[in-house]
Amino acid sequence: MPVKYLMYVNIILKNNVTIHYDIAKELKKKNQNVIARFLKKTIEQNYIKIKTVDMKFDIPSLKRDMESRTSLLMSKTFKR
Repeated sequence: MPVKYLMYVNIILKNNVTIHYDIAKELKKKNQNVIARFLKKTIEQNYIKIKTVDMKFDIPSLKRDMESRTSLLMSKTFKR
């Protein structure tokens, strides 16, 4: 799933420290690939220390994109 649909990620460590990464804010400055690589690297390096990872998705944006792509696909498929 593309990073642009994430709003933020909270990484909760076993010592109850929460790392909040605001992706919506970072997307204004950085590329999606850079953010995805950073998140992957951070999670892989700290896997032993992580208790949970919480993600908040931008559901309205995801739904809107899915509906537009579905209607585009359907119009191409059933074109007369």
